[in-house]
This record gives sequence, C-alpha cells and structure tokens, in this order.
Amino acid sequence: MKLKVLVGSALTALATFGWEMGDPIVTYWAGPGYPGSNMPISDETLKQLKDCGFNLVWASSREDLDLIAKWGLRGICKLGIGRGKNLDPENCDRFRRRIEGLRDHPALYVYHQCDEPPVGWFEGLAADSRIARSIDPKHPTWVNLLPTYANNRQLGLEGEIISAYREHVRLFLETYDPVFVSYDHYQLNNGWDTGNYFLNLSIVQQACAARGIPFMNGVQACAWWPPQSFASPQAPRIPGPDEMRYLVYTTLAYGAQGIYYYVYSFPDHKGSIVSQEGVPDAKYHELKKLNPVFVAIARQLRGYRMKGSYFKGFCPRGGTPYGPNALLKFADGAASRPLPEKSELTDSVLVSRFDAPDGTKRLMVVNLDYRKERSLEISAPSAATRFDPATGEWMPLGEKFKLDLAKGEGALLQVDK
Repeated sequence: MKLKVLVGSALTALATFGWEMGDPIVTYWAGPGYPGSNMPISDETLKQLKDCGFNLVWASSREDLDLIAKWGLRGICKLGIGRGKNLDPENCDRFRRRIEGLRDHPALYVYHQCDEPPVGWFEGLAADSRIARSIDPKHPTWVNLLPTYANNRQLGLEGEIISAYREHVRLFLETYDPVFVSYDHYQLNNGWDTGNYFLNLSIVQQACAARGIPFMNGVQACAWWPPQSFASPQAPRIPGPDEMRYLVYTTLAYGAQGIYYYVYSFPDHKGSIVSQEGVPDAKYHELKKLNPVFVAIARQLRGYRMKGSYFKGFCPRGGTPYGPNALLKFADGAASRPLPEKSELTDSVLVSRFDAPDGTKRLMVVNLDYRKERSLEISAPSAATRFDPATGEWMPLGEKFKLDLAKGEGALLQVDK
C-alpha cells in the first residue's frame, strides 16, 4: 500500500555535525535527575549508578552537572521545548539562555529534545535542533523514536504498519539529520514475547548503517500497567536477570553503540532496577556485570560493518535463516524454521556477522534461550579467538571448540581473514 505523509514534506538534511561519541552509551529512562523522579542527583545516587556501570545520567542544572563531573560521568540535559512549535521570540530567548548556561560544562554530553514524535513534528524539531547547534556546535540534540508497534496515528503515516514504520525512520533521518538514533521496544509481556523485536533492531540498524551513524536500543527493565489490568497476558511483565542478559547481548548482536533501560526507578512502575526507596533488585546486580561487558564488546565492533543476523532454530521476523554466510557450523545442525506467533526463542541461537575493511570477521554468538544454558560444539572456517571483556584480550579457541553460554548470554568471536 502506498504511504501517505499526513503533514509536510521533509526538510533538506541538516549540515554535518562534528561530534565524537566516546565510550558506548549505557543509560536509563526515568531515574536520578529525570523530570518527575523521586531520586535527585546526589553523591549517593551517582555512586549507585556508577557502581552499576552506567555512564550517562540525567541532569537539570549546572549543579547537577558539577556532581556528575565529580563522579566521572556524562550528563543529559532536557532543553525544555520538545515539539518544535513554540519558538516564538520569548521562548527562543529562553531556549538560547538554557543552552548558553550549559554548553561549556565539561560533563555535558547531549541535550534531550523529544520522545517518540510523529512525522508531523519532524520539521519543527529539526529547525529547533539547528538553532541549538548554532548556539552550541559541540553537543548534539537527541530525539527518541517510536517502536514498530506504534500505530498509524502515532507514526503520523498511513499504510501497512511495518512499511509505515520504515518510512517513519527514513523521514526522521532525512529531516533531522541526527548524529545517533535511539528508539525503544518493549516485547516482554505476561503471556508471551511479542514478535517484532528483532525486526525493529534490523530496521534501525540498516537505516543507521546506510548513513554511517550509531544507534541506541531502549529495552524493558520493569512492568507498568493500570492496576486493574496488571495481570493481563498483554501487560508488560517484570524481566528477571536472565532476560536482561538476553536483551544486552541481542542489542550487541546488532552492533548497537548504546543501550538504555526503561526504567531505572520511577513512580507507578513495578520491578524497576532500583526501588523508589533506592534498594537495588536482582537486575541491578546482574547489570553491574553486564554493563561493563556491553561497553567492552561495543568498542570491539566499531569500524566493523554488520553483514547479517542468522538464526539457528527459530527464526523471528526480521531475521535470516541460518546459512553459509554465518561462517560457523554447529555439530547439532543449523536448521531454521519460522517462529510461531506468541512463542519464545527456545533452543535457538543467533550468529551476527561483522566484517572489517581488512577482511577480518567478528561474530556475535547469542544463546536466545533465556531459560536454559547451552553448550555448543562449533567448527570455524579458520582458527577462532574469543574476546574476554574482563581483560580486553582475545583467547585462542582453534577451528573446533565448545562454547558454553549461560541463559541469554553471548560471546564475541573472531576468525582469520
């Protein structure tokens, strides 16, 4: 079906913006420093965040940024004007003063502009972003995009929903000219895992790779729903540590350079990483191990181009059935079959391939079963090595080896040219 943009045409692309990402991003939505949170930016909350491997936190003032700098972290500051429709002279002056008061702070990393806008807001957001960039050419603005399960009204587009979503992402990239892209996709419900998580990863990864920019994946870390509906099969469930491991490694398997968790801690959300009283749950302690792993592996995938995501066992929408391009052979075979609706990826493995310009190949191997450990017997086309995130070293495996993976765990391998 032909897509129809409900409002406006895209602006020409914004001028290239010089910005260095630095360390891969590990952050959160709704927690210390976030508007409406019960948790302030303080030495106590920043220590808790840093101990868990977070490296980007929310701030509302220079005083917040001062504390963030003290802990060696980076800050997100909201601009306070989100829809790109209200920059009259008075608001424009306030907008300018806001940026001028923050732009020289060493802890400032990015300005947050808007969450999940429809296409109709893109031109205004881009215009406001251009103003922000003219005042502060060192720090980008950030807009977080919708997931594949957004409806046509939310997207601001008509047509079949996945085609509309692809067009939504394309129009955002062309209109806004971001330096990185982020979106959120929460697929863990009480009754089942919804089906388009990997499709969403694939759409965003491919769109960003075509423009040579990084992306960040927003993943589910809690439950939220009206109390009367909380037990519904369609309601979001509270993920456990094994599911968080699965979310971290699948995000890495698509080459993401950032991850954020919804939510760290916020009113009316259940099973968050930290309670409203500041008490960490089991997810916090698992993320304390996983977040440094995310940064270490994401660094190793910079400069590599993703060639494909290949699924052994069940193949979800957006994936590719296992084949020779995945390079690795499994002793138990590598058959693929479509994932049925409302099903989990039991006994399934993902192999993502990344190629460097010099011909070196790196492979993320992920146990997609977050309920069961896997021991995989693998043959590689040449001598393989495994990256150790704790030491930063590559450990020899040989051409035939066994890979033991915990529930939802992954490993980064390299094979010779």
